[in-house]
Amino acid sequence: MRIDSAMTSGVMGYQRAEQRVAESSDAIARLNTPEGDKINVTDELINLNVGELEAGANAKVIKTASDMMGTLIDIRV
Repeated sequence: MRIDSAMTSGVMGYQRAEQRVAESSDAIARLNTPEGDKINVTDELINLNVGELEAGANAKVIKTASDMMGTLIDIRV
């Protein structure tokens, strides 16, 4: 796998996780509104947790790709 594609994959995954967390947070914030009856709190809390785990995993992918790039630069210098 190329380092740049790993970095891109990590960034895109992180952005998806960030979007999942934002959507779940918005849904939870709407609980006290008229449409709040349609919101399943348990599902939204699970989505928040999944988003957190996704963000952490993708942050590790980004860090690993960055470390690999740094190692390659050090080797070539």
